[in-house]
Amino acid sequence: MLALGFKRCKSDAGVYYYYDKKTKALVIAIVYVNNVCFMDTKDSLLLNELKQKFMARWECHDLGETTEFLDIHISHDCKNQKIFIDQCEYLEKVLARFNVATNPTHTPLPSEFSFKPNEKQCDPKFYQKYQQLVGSLMYLMIGSRPDIGFAVVKLAQQMANPSNNHY
Repeated sequence: MLALGFKRCKSDAGVYYYYDKKTKALVIAIVYVNNVCFMDTKDSLLLNELKQKFMARWECHDLGETTEFLDIHISHDCKNQKIFIDQCEYLEKVLARFNVATNPTHTPLPSEFSFKPNEKQCDPKFYQKYQQLVGSLMYLMIGSRPDIGFAVVKLAQQMANPSNNHY
């Protein structure tokens, strides 16, 4: 990215930006392993030029307007200049993968809620499954659902020795 004239963002190693002083256009590239998302603020010609340079250097394809990135669904309302994100499909996959039933509630956990510690040692396979579930929920929380943060933290506090109650 640096060879293409991008600069790395100081606060996030996976975010690069390219600023054209002449047109005052900004192109942002988010890079995560082999996934890259390009965005621009006003100069689509510059965006396309930078994408072409990127694709000439690395074997990849331009998939057009970004509608999904790292399991985050992205929709655009160009008229009102709004972008909406959700992870509904990702959540459905998580629920199916871990065989978790959905019980719609207004809040994931009441604020005074507290788990009782597991008195027995948990099975290593269950332990791993629980950690994977909590990790998946953390990704959901960070990506688009900060409202489940309290519940996810409470689940994470039980990672050392979870029980079926915690699951």
